[in-house]
Amino acid sequence: MLWGKKKEENGLPKIPRSVDPRRARTLPVPAQAQTDARMFMRGGDTIRAVKVVVDATGYDVRQARDIVYALVYDIEVPRGH
Repeated sequence: MLWGKKKEENGLPKIPRSVDPRRARTLPVPAQAQTDARMFMRGGDTIRAVKVVVDATGYDVRQARDIVYALVYDIEVPRGH
């Protein structure tokens, strides 16, 4: 299935090869943006989660993707202002 939702057994989205959530450990994100992005990721809306992070931080899309996958996999992301 090319465009369907890809899920692992535990219900979390599969991490694309181009994404490395560990890089997010050095990128501060405001607490509310983290909460909102995590909610969208758990609901399967990766694009909206990325947009929340980009809007709140000004990071590029690659950095925002790293962050949203880190959030959904409970990898520590520093809280910013």
